[in-house]
Amino acid sequence: MVLPASQSAAQAQVVAAVENTSQESYRIHTESGDRTFEGAFDPVERVDVITRHDGVETRFVDDMIYVREGPGSTWTASPRKLAELESAPAIVSLVKLAPLDPQAALQRLRSATDVREQGPASGEGWTGERFTFSLEDDERGKILGATGSVDVDDQGRVRRLEIVHTETGHRNVMTIGDFGTPVSVEAPPASEVREQPAGKPIKQAGEPAAKPS
Repeated sequence: MVLPASQSAAQAQVVAAVENTSQESYRIHTESGDRTFEGAFDPVERVDVITRHDGVETRFVDDMIYVREGPGSTWTASPRKLAELESAPAIVSLVKLAPLDPQAALQRLRSATDVREQGPASGEGWTGERFTFSLEDDERGKILGATGSVDVDDQGRVRRLEIVHTETGHRNVMTIGDFGTPVSVEAPPASEVREQPAGKPIKQAGEPAAKPS
């Protein structure tokens, strides 16, 4: 597909911002429907932690995921396998990855089409530009559509990502800040961990109960 020159430039800026955002640690706040999430991520060291509004906590340490339902409960351990989500249609994976693995979600913006510069954007302590985009997937013969916007600050980093699903109106908003803040995440003590039973998928804090339909 050959994009208009103005659209190609806008898409290139968004792709560059995705890469810049992966170079240092950051914190996020995500709203997905009626759920909220707080997280801290270090994509370089490959550690992160995310807590859902109801207390479910997920920790990522190297190649392992640890999840517990709340303080004092037992942790469930499972290998970190996001390949299925990362290879899923862009719209589906963005729903699940935005609160669970923001960096992987941002990478899906490479699939966005009709990327256009919208105008100035700003937030607490930053200014930049807003870009709008659209996504369309064919999942098992059903066309899924979404529109969204991404704010990029003057240092070329993603500050806000919003996605609205065309059919359902489901809305995801992720804000990113506190770049460079140290992130310390440790695996839970072995005595508090049980292995996830084989063949049963682990449920992370960021994963919705079901994708929007």
